[in-house]
Amino acid sequence: MRLPDPVRRYLLGLLERDAAERALDDAELQALAAAAEGRSAKPLPELLRGWVSSATSQMRWKRARPVAAKELADHLADQYEAFLDEGMDEDAAAQATAREMGDAVETGTRLDRAWRPRPDWVMLGIVLVVAAIGLVLQYLLRLPLCESMGISVQRSLYLQLFYFAAGVCLLLAAYFVDYTILGRRCWLLYGLWVAGGLLLTQGPISMGKNYQLSCWVWFFPVLFAGILFRQRGRGTRGIGICLLSLLGMWFFATLAPSMAAFGVLTVVSCGMLFMAVWRGVFGRRTRGRLALAASPVLAMALYFLYLVFSDYHIREKLLIVLFPQREAIGNGWLGSVIQYVMFGIRYPNCEKGGYETFMRYEGATDLLFASAKYCWGWAVVLLILAAAVLLLVWGFRIARRQTSLLARSVCMGVMATFALQTFLYVLQNCGIILIASYGLPLLSYGGMYLCQTMLLLGLLLSAQRSGQLECGLAPQGARSLP
Repeated sequence: MRLPDPVRRYLLGLLERDAAERALDDAELQALAAAAEGRSAKPLPELLRGWVSSATSQMRWKRARPVAAKELADHLADQYEAFLDEGMDEDAAAQATAREMGDAVETGTRLDRAWRPRPDWVMLGIVLVVAAIGLVLQYLLRLPLCESMGISVQRSLYLQLFYFAAGVCLLLAAYFVDYTILGRRCWLLYGLWVAGGLLLTQGPISMGKNYQLSCWVWFFPVLFAGILFRQRGRGTRGIGICLLSLLGMWFFATLAPSMAAFGVLTVVSCGMLFMAVWRGVFGRRTRGRLALAASPVLAMALYFLYLVFSDYHIREKLLIVLFPQREAIGNGWLGSVIQYVMFGIRYPNCEKGGYETFMRYEGATDLLFASAKYCWGWAVVLLILAAAVLLLVWGFRIARRQTSLLARSVCMGVMATFALQTFLYVLQNCGIILIASYGLPLLSYGGMYLCQTMLLLGLLLSAQRSGQLECGLAPQGARSLP
């Protein structure tokens, strides 16, 4: 006898929550759901299993075959049981079911047409156009520097084109890779990342900073997404393991050193973990688990407040950051210059200039907005800002549409990182330099930074392309099974 729908849904909800607590795998959960519906998880006859195999073998997208096979098997099982209820024996019921479903090859061909990955062409176009805008801006802003240093302008252009081409290759490579490896092999990838970071600690130091290591540490959010996915359903212990994985990131960010990476990646990782706890990924949501997930960010905030209220020199430095004109000849000079160029806020001796060369030569790296304002005016600044905002808005749109845990975590990790990088970069270009920004995604100068950004965006597009399969759904836009 079939249970009433409200009762059945309630029991299934209890089973799912219990499965999350005990980390049951998908096969166990499906068996429990089948039992709750009043039917057994009895295997199909050999004839029908062969029919499913023949149909799914026509599909060129191999990752979709298991999901399509499960849906086909459910259709076959329902029809097979209906024939059995009519009094047919098992062999006759199997043959009748196969005839009812039609030719397996023809069905598989139709499945192949329906079950194909649906790339987000809009996002791909946005990435390429924004990167091209950045390429043009970098070239134009660095022309005076190349001419003054006797560097071939043509050679500089070829170098930028090389990094752009390399970034596109990395974007496509990451797009076609199976992003679920981040969840299936999370500890192996984390170990390789740690090993790579240890090797890079011996890299060259320039102006007290290891730029290679500071670039390497920014790959952490996608690794953390895989660790979070692997620890799902493991309660407080799983949350603790996720937090312990932050130790590697903190170590490399401190060693680089990169305060931007330390702060941004801590906020992004804890934000991902907090939202996962809120949705019940680790079991029952409790205040203790929510507080544990947010504890590193809370600790950083409390430590910052302690320094501000306990140390007079820290308060003075903070005031200079917010109002650089207080010490325009000393530590506040750069902030004062930026605010004068951007907003016309005067500071002592601003009439003497002295910043023109700086704006023309260094703007493409850390002060793209200020340099563009100085050279071309607000129209170009707003164009650059619009390109950056469009990238973020469409990226978050993709992330919000993901229904599976791993795909959503990867997309949110990438986009939250880019959003905070952009926020720090805009603050810096407004003369508020609390910590040095890392860069403006796809737009600011830096060949390695461009390649890294393209690679992370490729992983985001890979998760968008096939993230629905992770939770057993058809790709977006696919028609229902014939």
